[in-house]
Amino acid sequence: MNFLFPFLLGFSALSFQIFLMREFTAHYYGNEITYGLILSFWLLWGGLGSLLANKIKYSFSIFTLFYYSLAFFFPLSLIFLRYSRYIYKILPGEITGILPIFVTSFLLTLLICFPLGTLFVLNVKFFKGKIAFVYLIEALGSTIGGILTYFLLIPFFSNWQSSLIIIGFIILCLFFLEKGKRKIYPILLIPLVIFLIFLDKPTQKHYWKPFNFVEAKDTLYGKLSVIKTEEQLSLYDNGLLLYSYPDIINAEEAVHFALIQRPQAKSLLLIGGGIGGAISQALKYKNLSIEYVELDPYIIKISMKYLPEKEKKCLENKRVKIYFQDGRAFLSKTKKKYDVIILNLPEPSTAQINRFYTLEFLKLVKRKLSPGGIFSFKVSSSENYINSPLQKFLSSLYFTMKKAFKNVEVVPGDTNIFIGSDTLITLDYRELGKRIEELKLNNLWVNSYTLFSRLREERVNFLYEKIKSGKAKINLDLVPISYFYNSILWATHFKGIESKFLTFLSQVPKFWLLDFPLIIFLIILITLILKKARFYSYLLPVWLMGLTTISLELILIIAFQVNFGYVYQKIALLFSSFMFGLFCGALFGKWKKSIKFLDLILIQFSFVILTFIAWKFIEIKWAESFPYIFLFLMGFSGGLLFVIANELFLKEEKNYGIGYAFDLFGSFLGALTLSTILIPLIGLPLLTKYIFLANSFCFLFLIVNLKIKS
Repeated sequence: MNFLFPFLLGFSALSFQIFLMREFTAHYYGNEITYGLILSFWLLWGGLGSLLANKIKYSFSIFTLFYYSLAFFFPLSLIFLRYSRYIYKILPGEITGILPIFVTSFLLTLLICFPLGTLFVLNVKFFKGKIAFVYLIEALGSTIGGILTYFLLIPFFSNWQSSLIIIGFIILCLFFLEKGKRKIYPILLIPLVIFLIFLDKPTQKHYWKPFNFVEAKDTLYGKLSVIKTEEQLSLYDNGLLLYSYPDIINAEEAVHFALIQRPQAKSLLLIGGGIGGAISQALKYKNLSIEYVELDPYIIKISMKYLPEKEKKCLENKRVKIYFQDGRAFLSKTKKKYDVIILNLPEPSTAQINRFYTLEFLKLVKRKLSPGGIFSFKVSSSENYINSPLQKFLSSLYFTMKKAFKNVEVVPGDTNIFIGSDTLITLDYRELGKRIEELKLNNLWVNSYTLFSRLREERVNFLYEKIKSGKAKINLDLVPISYFYNSILWATHFKGIESKFLTFLSQVPKFWLLDFPLIIFLIILITLILKKARFYSYLLPVWLMGLTTISLELILIIAFQVNFGYVYQKIALLFSSFMFGLFCGALFGKWKKSIKFLDLILIQFSFVILTFIAWKFIEIKWAESFPYIFLFLMGFSGGLLFVIANELFLKEEKNYGIGYAFDLFGSFLGALTLSTILIPLIGLPLLTKYIFLANSFCFLFLIVNLKIKS
């Protein structure tokens, strides 16, 4: 039964990571910058815990105490997360600056990850130095934990319930692992779990004060929360407003500026945002059939419980067909062509949503439009003042649209509506007003009276002057620059250094982001060779392996998302493929009777091959099986390298935590820089090329060291 200790370590680590990130996203503005900060601090504290664990005098009671701390601190971290908005004086649904996210993720990961890192070393001491065995069983625990979490917990239980199930499993395991009278200790944690079971809804209600919280639902895609304020119903997804009802302005803007360009249109494809009035507005066009694509079916289900009968009947109208699928995946598979396609999703505030605003997506839209068809989307803007971050953001969208469509027009206002077509588009308020009158649309906001003010020539010209004078940066699937510009724009809402820092990064030449770090890495390698620092010939490949594996995982996940749709449906299999490879690689390393330095060189060469394949294949549309096979092979090489490098190192120095720490510190650097900076600024192909070069230099470094040793 003792093998349950390292198994429990891996199982808990991955499960806690999943639910902490899901809850964090639900209470803060969750984009890749948020994920990058959480993941990087998670790895940093784990590495520090592993590094400092050798200074802890081992005893069985100390060993199990750290497991109890996990069961105790994780639910407390979730409670702290829900109440943290009061510390920063942030209203629910209000977007959050980077600084509160930074501080909260720093503190929360400390409570959980420092014990996790320490427990790895304590497990090695418990098993009398068998580091390969502990690493092997931990990887197995992570693999099983990831699969069970995604397939058994997330689909059927809330984040809160799932977390308590995991804690209950930890308590049960500790009960069987404890000895004699100590079995009372895990039993003492049971009242905590029972108490927390009844705390979920009250804490959510308190979080949403002063608003009236009605209901919440954790789905595969996020946390949906229903809020009522007097006569208005609002639905939030991960703390961000999906819609308010009634909200005539947003509903009319989303639909009519596109449809009045082609008032005789017969078919409309609406991607997202149909709930809350857009469908009812589109149904004003009598000859129009509507296909509405929504990713999360619970958005419809939960809305149907609270929307008025009038809105429900619109969704049940025989002219409306609803599909539950990723919008881009649906568009790529359908054989239909549409007169009008309207994208009514949030603006590209994440790399996932950004894939609906890229040149590749716009070209796909164009192929699915009938001759003379119209495409439209809207983003938040400013009516009278366009600062530099907003200009860069709008310009990137405009010039990307121009690459796909012959004609592009942008409606000015607090919301900018982008309209693209290969035939004539008009923003003449007289002509558009005339069409609205002829169709008898009876609009309250988009009508002949308001169009006179909104589409005045000087307002349109002012907007075009600003947009066209900006940099012509094209937003691509593998170089998501509009997402980064939107992140800068997000940061301008807050007083502090966030906006200045992100703006500075956007202006840094590629030499300083890629070439300079690679040169520094090369100088370090040469210095270590000259100083004959033998230990680092074992530990440096482990550090680089950590950086490489986390980097290629993130790169492949984004590429998978681009090619096959919403990645979170299959992310469990992707991570499990890597963790299973890690397990198999560690198992193979443990079986090896004789370990030599040449083995380390050969494994490092496998990373050279794998990074070369990733570099050359990243721009190719590969089969869906490719990323699973690749992640397994990368995990296999990573697990084998970790075992071989640590066995070689431990022959010369008995420090069980330093190898694990080097792995996590490399992963920390990769997570921090890639998701927050390098992926949107540099793009996936060029970034993968430099990872290949770094691994090639490390391979040469090991060959030189082999000659020195011989």
